[in-house]
Amino acid sequence: MDLDVYRARAQAFATDLNRAHHRRFAGHDGAWDPDSLYAHHALAYDDATIEALRAAAGASDAGRRLLRFAVEARLGQATARTDAERARAEAQEGLADLTGQLAAEPDLSRRVALEEQRLDVVTRRLTPLAAEGLERVRAETRALGWASPRSLLATIHGRDPGALAAEAEALLRATAPPMLDGGGDAGGPATARFDLPRVHRAAWADPLLPTDPVGHLHERLGALGIDLAATGVTVDAAPRAGKSPRAFCAAISVPDDVHLVVAPRGGLADLEALFHEAGHALHLAHRDPGAPFEDRHLTDRAEAEALAFALEARATDGIDDQRLQEHRAALARLRTRHLAASLLHDLDLLDAGPHPALRERYARRLAQATGLTWPSAPWLVVADPLLTSADYLRALARARALQADAPALVRSLITQTPAD
Repeated sequence: MDLDVYRARAQAFATDLNRAHHRRFAGHDGAWDPDSLYAHHALAYDDATIEALRAAAGASDAGRRLLRFAVEARLGQATARTDAERARAEAQEGLADLTGQLAAEPDLSRRVALEEQRLDVVTRRLTPLAAEGLERVRAETRALGWASPRSLLATIHGRDPGALAAEAEALLRATAPPMLDGGGDAGGPATARFDLPRVHRAAWADPLLPTDPVGHLHERLGALGIDLAATGVTVDAAPRAGKSPRAFCAAISVPDDVHLVVAPRGGLADLEALFHEAGHALHLAHRDPGAPFEDRHLTDRAEAEALAFALEARATDGIDDQRLQEHRAALARLRTRHLAASLLHDLDLLDAGPHPALRERYARRLAQATGLTWPSAPWLVVADPLLTSADYLRALARARALQADAPALVRSLITQTPAD
């Protein structure tokens, strides 16, 4: 296969896909037609292309990264319809609003009622679509010639999923669930999954946090010697109907067209998301414009996430408050254990499909990992067939080495030097 020809196809597909995502989630265009988009770029992930890239993957790292891009595009095409239907169902049922109400609701009985509403939507509207999407991924794996999803993932990740599972199990054995500050008037701990939106919102910390999150980002980056305005990143903080409430990075063409999109609402979780996505934007905006597609768009995912997590950890730099520091440390421990348990659940689903026995195993596993009462209803809706949780776990381990080492973090964000 001529990899340069494929790079051009992959670049065209990535640009169109990322532009469509940007316009949709930045509130510029509510239209979203994934079927047409994928059909227009079918040569980027058809059978012949993936077979040729599979042969090239054994000869070079570039081949493996391009193969991962093509395979993930193929699986994205297979699940595009169910993903779009899920998004419509979530919007129709007001799922994000229910979660927002949970984050703000001080009354326990009301939070229980709101959680029951959320779980009803999950069971009634989302679970059938999630089951269909999972089976499509498993079927597509076999159609592409891999014996199992595990063997496919071993090829595109470059690591045996069994080894990833062993590492996740070891992490869960070596650590314990954190005590989470529920944020109530008495400062009581969180006890159930429905407490998590309130825990992450941490409204009690609002008086400590900056009133201008984007200004705070500029200030903290300036303290690290980074001038965000000079990087070429487009920062979009304008209010707009239809805009995603969570910050995101849209890399339409790397490094020339990178957007940091934010709709500041206040709160710790929003501030952390802003810094996390700024880490991605900075990393991408400093790629070598003359480098091949895979070295600009397909940077090592765990490496990129490590930089984003390390910058996220510095979101409250300059705020001296012991409770806030302890709260963030507890949330970091929770995230690691949650990811490890999720990885094990995802491997079970890839092996067995939506087998009913996995439903209660999911609830037990997540309860043990988080220390919280955990419902079984989301067992399929949370499925992540691409195992991005494995990349996040690797990233968190690497991020810890960068969090306290500002010079190393800056070098990794704005040069071609990878994190140590």
